[in-house]
Amino acid sequence: MRVAYQGVPGAFSEAAVASLFPECEALPRETFADVFDALEGGAAQAAVVPVENSQAGAVVDVYDLLRRHRDALIVAEAKVRVRHHLLGVPGARLEDVRTARSHPQALAQSAEWLRDRGIRSAVAFDTAGAAAEVAQLGDASVAAVASARAAERYGLAVLARSIETAADNMTRFFALARSADVAARIPAALRSGPPKTSLAYATANLPGALVRSLQPFATAGLQLTKIESRPSREQAWDYVFYLDFEGDPASSPATEALALMRTACAWVHVLGTYPAATTVLEPDA
Repeated sequence: MRVAYQGVPGAFSEAAVASLFPECEALPRETFADVFDALEGGAAQAAVVPVENSQAGAVVDVYDLLRRHRDALIVAEAKVRVRHHLLGVPGARLEDVRTARSHPQALAQSAEWLRDRGIRSAVAFDTAGAAAEVAQLGDASVAAVASARAAERYGLAVLARSIETAADNMTRFFALARSADVAARIPAALRSGPPKTSLAYATANLPGALVRSLQPFATAGLQLTKIESRPSREQAWDYVFYLDFEGDPASSPATEALALMRTACAWVHVLGTYPAATTVLEPDA
């Protein structure tokens, strides 16, 4: 089975694939849109994508793609500890570095450390891709912010370890598939958590519609774990909401809460019900 991810070998997403689907082939793709296309077109039977970081927030492109690709079903989640290292060419010294290349999320998560040392940030499409570029460039003044896994793969030296601003820096990933049966390929230890549901919705054009869409969860005693708003891209100042809650719409009281929620919404799209992640994976420890 092939599992698509955004980036190149050595990326944090590849590490998440290895944890969620250890017996499967990781299929690198350049963009998130390419990952979803691979899943939709059958080139991959599953996909793993980051959806939010504990410090930098949501990966908004992924949320937009989840709404557009209605066949992409969330079958699992994973929380991955992210340790960013500054990687340079062999022989480079930390004081030589003037520019650090990486994905915008990685740069944001390491911004304080880089700023304190006067190192300029330069955006790349991927952390491991930045490491590959640094290795090819061979310039001691240019480094990458990436994983130890990427350093090993591309023959780079670790000039500084764990440069992320927060010690508890982690990224949450979704495993996607077109069939819930794919979840059986995920290790049982990562499928042992209580049920959790993600959905996207738009409120009806009514006063207090947003409050009315959320109140049923409070009344039912269901815990909301995330809410995110994004422009719908259908008309100006029109928004779509993304919501995670603890529960399964197939069981009470989530069934009743969701039914009441729909009365205040123009539409509701359940993105998936899956076991909540109960542990933090440490692929780069």
